[in-house]
Amino acid sequence: MSIAVVGAGWAGLAAAVRLRRAGRAVRVYEAATAPGGRARWIDHPGLGLRIDNGQHILLGAYSATLALMRSLDVDPARALLAGDLDLRSADGGLRLRFWPLPAPLHRLGVLLGSRGLDGGRGRRHLARVFGALEPQRVDPCATVADWLAGLGCPPDLMTRLWEPLCVAALNTPARAAQARLFVRVLADSLGAGPAASRILIPRDGLHALWPARACALLGEGLRRQRVRAIAPGPAGGWRVDGEPHAGVILAVPAAEARRLLAPLPGAADFLDGWTEPAHSAIGTLTLRLARPWDSGRPMLLLRDEPACDAWGQWLFDRSASARAHAERRLVHVVIGTADRYAGRDPARLAAGVIAQIRAQAAAGSLPPLPQIEAHALVTERRATFDAVPGLRRPGMATPWPGLLLAGDWTDTGYPAVLEGAVRSGLAAADGILAA
Repeated sequence: MSIAVVGAGWAGLAAAVRLRRAGRAVRVYEAATAPGGRARWIDHPGLGLRIDNGQHILLGAYSATLALMRSLDVDPARALLAGDLDLRSADGGLRLRFWPLPAPLHRLGVLLGSRGLDGGRGRRHLARVFGALEPQRVDPCATVADWLAGLGCPPDLMTRLWEPLCVAALNTPARAAQARLFVRVLADSLGAGPAASRILIPRDGLHALWPARACALLGEGLRRQRVRAIAPGPAGGWRVDGEPHAGVILAVPAAEARRLLAPLPGAADFLDGWTEPAHSAIGTLTLRLARPWDSGRPMLLLRDEPACDAWGQWLFDRSASARAHAERRLVHVVIGTADRYAGRDPARLAAGVIAQIRAQAAAGSLPPLPQIEAHALVTERRATFDAVPGLRRPGMATPWPGLLLAGDWTDTGYPAVLEGAVRSGLAAADGILAA
């Protein structure tokens, strides 16, 4: 019998690919029109283009995702724009980059290659951060703000560097975010050296990275259907909406997993063992320009001031990373913890962000932003779980043989990032194969 994978996000598709490569028959159920989960494409009528529903970058440390791409004959060197760590603010006031020094001197390379770190005080703080990148030694109850304060973080560096990095990694403000998860991300990227911290930006959109190949591999094994119920089979195995399967991988959001698990015998005790997390939104304002901006920077840090309607935190200039001409005319601005702008006038929000870009680009001596032909705001309401201290996340195992969990919300050791989703899907598939 086949294996059922419920959910065609990055976790579910990764699991399905692993199972198919191992010779197992797979049926993938996906409720949404497009696969990809929170990293899917949408056709936006206001822009007249197909765009990603949000902007995601990969890191050189994302070994599982890069290996999965290669297994599907996708060359990361062609599919991704790769660059050494070089985070710059649009206004030119901050730069964080590696000087190419061999390990273990690579951490010194960050101190030498960066600017805007609040002088010697900021450099000493950054040196202490590099010396404290051991997640297992971080107090599990500490917030990111607590951890950084204990390392003598200057207030301006907290505002200009760590807060946007924390929101980018965890989509949770530093005052509330779990320090241990944040340190794990830093340790696997900044702490691991230049190769691990390389910034990888998709050239042709997220679906083209590898999900498109996965969907082609699955063919008719990918079905558009919201699963109503799962239940143990009368003679073993499982039934998914009445269809028999040898095993099931639930690769759906936490709330959907709870809905499907709740009717199973003994579910109450299992569900009590993990937290139903709160979620936060991520917004993306996309600008379609009359011509490519040609700023020369694929990714820039923005200084946000919501009180002045300057909501943007990260800017992606697709003229520096995309291949298709139509996409090279796009600029995406990411707004983390986007629940903050709920109820605000979208036109006013867009005008504020556009003014923010123009002012900070001028301060940083970037070319003027070309004429804007259209803009669109896309808000992913439940983009990520809130990565707070005390969050209890389940592993892949369940009390029911042949039923496993996958998803970035499970206990991957990472926050809600794409690499965590891929790793969880691969681990769940391996669990099925080992049974």
